Amino acid sequence: MKKKVLYFMPDNPMSGKAGNTTRLNYMLSYFNENKDLDVTFVSLRDWGMWKKEEETLFHEKFPNIQLYLLDKKYKKHFLKYLFLYKIPYLFKKNSIDTTSYILRKEFSDIVKKSAFEVVLISYATWGKLINEVPSSAYKIIDTHDFITAQSRHKRTIGKLFQDEISILKQYDNIWTYSVEEEYIFDQFTDKKVTLMPVSFPENMSERSDFKYDILYVASDNPHNIKGIHWFLKEVLPLLNNVKIHIIGKIGKAIAEDYPNVIKYGMVDDLQEFYNHAKIAICPMLSGTGVKIKVLEALSYGLPVVTNRRGVDGLINKKDNGCLVSQDPVEFSKAIHQLMNDDAFYEKIKMQGICYFKENHNSKIEKEILDSIFL
Repeated sequence: MKKKVLYFMPDNPMSGKAGNTTRLNYMLSYFNENKDLDVTFVSLRDWGMWKKEEETLFHEKFPNIQLYLLDKKYKKHFLKYLFLYKIPYLFKKNSIDTTSYILRKEFSDIVKKSAFEVVLISYATWGKLINEVPSSAYKIIDTHDFITAQSRHKRTIGKLFQDEISILKQYDNIWTYSVEEEYIFDQFTDKKVTLMPVSFPENMSERSDFKYDILYVASDNPHNIKGIHWFLKEVLPLLNNVKIHIIGKIGKAIAEDYPNVIKYGMVDDLQEFYNHAKIAICPMLSGTGVKIKVLEALSYGLPVVTNRRGVDGLINKKDNGCLVSQDPVEFSKAIHQLMNDDAFYEKIKMQGICYFKENHNSKIEKEILDSIFL
């Protein structure tokens, strides 16, 4: 008898190369490959901006997973939008909850169709959906991030923290990717907290034909935009004889053209760039949680130059393949040293490979997932 699993994630796995979609595709691949699981995936049509052809692509890529696309707002139906979303939203009691009556109703209808044994919900902001799930199901919240920390400058931070913890307490198992968040959730929820290793396949290989000096892969979220603008303004003028290759939606946030910056937008074969790049950068001045793009670069054996926020969540803050600096001059010096000092480059590269193999290999994560779902 196959174990029935319900997996909710509002994002669209067919859209972009951001850290959240990378993670989503990993989980969907795991579920799709396990024949002992009967998996239903629920996403949001309006939030994920699903296109009809993307639904087709989903079924081709994940043929063993049933797909449901729900709506949060019903914007096309004004009265429903007004009375079932807009007005109730003004009176919500939990400050981080982003669910709506419409979404909860549609989600409840799916839950009633099948006796799900395990329910996995992504993000505390959607955590209230668990209220529609019977108590017999094993409930997991995949936090992805510490929502309160994202709003740390607001005066209502106490209320935000209380509301986030109250949602997490409704679950049997709380997933986090960050050692800092693991500590916080464990201290304040008294629930099982699982530190997920965020694994990638090991793509390290010996290479000498570096076609790309510096690689930066990112989405266009506010933290990445702030970071790349800092890099272009403060660090880029200090770099000589190197080219920066920028991939992803972040390119749209760079209005000015620079002679040594090449913007590609979305690419079909990201692996081609990683396989032939010398180093990666992750300018990150704000944000919380582990940075998926840092781990992805390390999985290819690339040293990473980043800021303090770039190593958030990592088990080791040093000797991990990352050079960290808040100072533009030091940031540029780290890049130059990696580009020009072969012995130093090999040292940092091997530190990254050792750290990755010890903490983020696929075998570790698969064992954790198998213990939960199989």
